[in-house]
Order: sequence, then C-alpha cells, then structure tokens
Amino acid sequence: MFSLFPMYMHILIIFLLVNSVVFSQETNDFNYYFELFEGITIYRSNLEEFHSESTDAYVMEQINGTLSERRQFIETDILENAGFRRTGNVKYRKTDRAEKALSVLHGFARVFSFGLVPYKPFLEVDYDRLPNGEYYKFESVFINSNFKNITLEVIYIIELEYMLQIEFINGIVIKENLKYYSDENISKFESLILKLPDHPESILQAKNRYKNELGKIQSAIYRYRNPSENAMRAIQNFNESFNRNR
Repeated sequence: MFSLFPMYMHILIIFLLVNSVVFSQETNDFNYYFELFEGITIYRSNLEEFHSESTDAYVMEQINGTLSERRQFIETDILENAGFRRTGNVKYRKTDRAEKALSVLHGFARVFSFGLVPYKPFLEVDYDRLPNGEYYKFESVFINSNFKNITLEVIYIIELEYMLQIEFINGIVIKENLKYYSDENISKFESLILKLPDHPESILQAKNRYKNELGKIQSAIYRYRNPSENAMRAIQNFNESFNRNR
C-alpha cells in the first residue's frame, strides 16, 4: 500500500500540470475583461476585432476617422447627447411645456416692447456652468452618455479623446486650459495610453496616434514654461505697448 503512494503522487502532479496548461490555453483563447464602471458591465475577448455593427466598432470608426469626425463624436455623441454643451463646461436640459409656453409669451412681449423684455429659451435651457478654465470631468459626462455596454479599452480611448479635445485642446496651451497641463494630468493621459493593448488593429491605430499626441502635449507645455527669446521679446513688446496706451 505504501509503495503505491509515490506512484499516486506522480499521477496527481501530472494531472494538475495538464489541467494547468489546458486552463492557461483556454484563458488565452477566451480572455475576457470583466469590470464594473459605475454600474456598467464591460466584457469582450481581447483577441478579435469588433463586430462591424457593434457600438465599439462605431466608436473606433469615429476615433480613427478625420479630425472633424473625432470632434463631432466628442461634441455631439459624448457631450451634447449627455446633456452638456460642446464646450464641456455647461450643463443644459430640455424645457418643459410650461417653460415653452412662457418662452412664446416672452417672444410676443419682446416684439411689442422693442426688445426690452428678455428672451426665454424655447427648447433648451442652461442650468449649470463651471467657471472659466474648468471643464466637467470625463466620468460625470460619460455616465450620462448613451454608451453603456462597451469594452473597457474603448472607454479608455473615449476618455483619451475627451482629454485631448476638451482639456488639452489638441496640444494648444491657453489661459483657459492651463490648469489641465499639469504634470499629474499629463501623466494620467500617458497611463491611459499604456493601458491600451496592441490588438485589435483599430485599438493599436488609436494607441499610436495618442502616443504622438502625448509628444505634442509635452512639447507644448515645455515651450510654454521655457519660451524662446523671440517669444519673450514679443511678450515684452506687447506689455510695453499696452502700458503706453493705457
């Protein structure tokens, strides 16, 4: 009996090794992401291209399209359809019946008062506006969008495009977005890129573009923080001219 124990142990070890290999292969063949994003379940095999009629495929088609198509996607599909203005710093809502009726009355009154009565919006009304230089966070916009059951990597890509267009203004530093050109926010942009896989091809294409955009963003803030002599001279001349004309 005892002489058989080592043989059983060898058989058990071999069995475990075989099952480990099979399980590993199945995991590689059917590697799905399961994650909860504010109540949204995301899942997909990480080896296949998106189905042509899926929401993921639609998003990637817009993201890998022209600049105008990408802008249209963020401004309309993401912001406006979620109840935000295209600028990313104003919330709006549809007016109700009473407000529409009031708008009509104000329209008549405005005509007869020669414009003294203020105009009331008919279809939509703004109800929340952030201060200049601030934009709504991607999470608060996305959770109100129509893109619910999409894969995690596509959510990363939408966030990257949102940051690129709304926060970084496609690599342009101005007073209104300077706070978003912080080292922390640029590092966040880079970390999202690193989370993207190299497959399928549509994801890789977007990933490579964001790598190039990251370089533009880093160069833009470097030039802002380290202006050339010509740029500094131009600023000095502008300030002197401004002070003389005051």
